[in-house]
Amino acid sequence: MSYADAVQRALDYIEDYLDDDEALDLAALAEEAYASVAQLYRMFYALTGHPVKDYIRKRRMSVAANHLRYSKRTVEELAGESGFASYHAFAKVFKKIVGLTPAAYRSAGIHYSFEPIRLGEQFAYMEDKEQSERFPDIKVIRFQPGTMAAYLHISEQEAGMENEAFRIVYEKLAVNGSAVKRKTRIFGYNVDLPNVDGHPRYGYRVLVLTNEPSLPDGDFEEEPFPGGLYAVRKIAAASPETVQDGWNRLVSEWLPKSSFELGRPPYIEEFIAYNGKVTRMHLFLPVLRKRHRESIEIVRLSERRAYCFRGYGEEAQTLAEQRLMDWHATGRADCGERRVANEDRYYMSFPYGVREAADYWWENGFISAPQELALNTAPTASWDGPEERRFDAGDYACCVTKTYGLLTGVLDNMHRWIAASESYRLDEGRQWYAEYRALPGMDVERDTIVSIYLPIRPSREHHP
Repeated sequence: MSYADAVQRALDYIEDYLDDDEALDLAALAEEAYASVAQLYRMFYALTGHPVKDYIRKRRMSVAANHLRYSKRTVEELAGESGFASYHAFAKVFKKIVGLTPAAYRSAGIHYSFEPIRLGEQFAYMEDKEQSERFPDIKVIRFQPGTMAAYLHISEQEAGMENEAFRIVYEKLAVNGSAVKRKTRIFGYNVDLPNVDGHPRYGYRVLVLTNEPSLPDGDFEEEPFPGGLYAVRKIAAASPETVQDGWNRLVSEWLPKSSFELGRPPYIEEFIAYNGKVTRMHLFLPVLRKRHRESIEIVRLSERRAYCFRGYGEEAQTLAEQRLMDWHATGRADCGERRVANEDRYYMSFPYGVREAADYWWENGFISAPQELALNTAPTASWDGPEERRFDAGDYACCVTKTYGLLTGVLDNMHRWIAASESYRLDEGRQWYAEYRALPGMDVERDTIVSIYLPIRPSREHHP
């Protein structure tokens, strides 16, 4: 048996008997790992980075912290369950590890979590110091391939379907006690479903990883899980906006600056619950080692005409995207009002770096080919179609990349590149834009190519 297998057996044993102080005797733990106590100490610390006793203590404090936050159990009860002879001994260790007394933690705004270590998920990789310091909340793990129990939840509305799917599955698992097992893990991801009689349907597939020999008949089916590399971020399970912000941080900010690129979907969410109530979520983004880094080059473009929908305010992006989708849904893009919708050349733009501004805006639209510039009808006062936009001729810094969400990370890199350049500076008088191009048969989400154009002009120092 390898050292890793031996230590993982010890880790699993700790989870099984975390509430049983007698069963967690070090001699019994060493026996489970097929090692002497001295060997266990060395192997455990080498592979986890924690002395075995400290690890047990931190896991118990993490469980106790959950009870304190989400139940009415007394500190005295939790002290006994955590292996302490007195309230004072428990409170002293709790404060040392968590930083607050048990009483203060109940109503504090912080959340302490020390989750089980799974050696099979550990993956060695190097990021530069700046990347590590900027994204301390994100790490890359390796999921081992295997088989999970799958349940497909179908909803007529998209909002809230993830939590509803989790609730249904949790109740089904509670029938045979699987839901309360610490080793039971519940994941989920979105599934595209065809419309029925013109009505949209939304799917969310829930995956259950458990050691239980059987699950409720007829409700679950086995599904192979391919495993692979995933970037993971842990978030509080609050509003849908918090979850979306979590995904944006992974896709738009972390991924473009990392040494990884987007892997094959699905994007996976893990639900961490207490008595059926979701308290936290883990977001898993599939990634691959990046084969090359995107380069930035200087290009000279002629004037380009575009047509767009623009939204303003906090909901600017949602408003612009909805107007574009509504326009398509009415068939106006193809009915001759304006021949402007070259569907394989969408663009988007927004004021980079000024999200909090009162006049924040967002554009979604089309770049028009020369033969599409003529208007078939003149706009009227009641015209609700796209607005005409012109991107001026001139020099642009161009980066061809993948669809990294809001492209924040790529834009950060490009602005830094311009700031470090002695030959060029940003041209504030012209608008930047990102042009999306998807070829027929391509995976739109994974394979779409994005060309980002930032307007620049020569520095005065080089052009007196």
